[in-house]
Amino acid sequence: MSDEPMYLQRLRQNQRGKGKKSGGTAGESEGLNAQEQEAVRWAREAAGTDLRSKKDLSGAKYAVVIRVNSAAGVAMSSCEGLPTREALIERIKNAAFMGEDVVGAYEVRGGRPLTVGNDDGAITLKAGAPRPRANPKSPEQMLRQAAQEAVERAKSRPREDDRGSRRR
Repeated sequence: MSDEPMYLQRLRQNQRGKGKKSGGTAGESEGLNAQEQEAVRWAREAAGTDLRSKKDLSGAKYAVVIRVNSAAGVAMSSCEGLPTREALIERIKNAAFMGEDVVGAYEVRGGRPLTVGNDDGAITLKAGAPRPRANPKSPEQMLRQAAQEAVERAKSRPREDDRGSRRR
């Protein structure tokens, strides 16, 4: 037991806890896997500003970025995770009804941004090209791919002539 007063012990404990939370980079929140972290990066790029909130992103299959005007007149962006495609479409409809701007939508598991369209009152979603870091490979997959590439390079490599290399 130390001779420090209790308030100093709690202050040090608090400071240690805050240091651990701020150790990662912005967007790489605790509890989010690589695909979800890439979704946060996409959301920041799509919004063009820092995100006000990241709601229900852990375990979500889809994400939507919505811009909301605050009482001060400043536009703020929010990223929300949604479990199904139907829930995404419903959220987009509700945003239009409430006067919010939908900046974009994203498929978290596939790593693809979705283009939101409106055809005769029906919301359509069209998937774009997958982002490069969205679906990281496991170390085993990378090793298998490297071995396959090495076999292909060995097949196409020109062979040395033994007669020329053994002259004395």
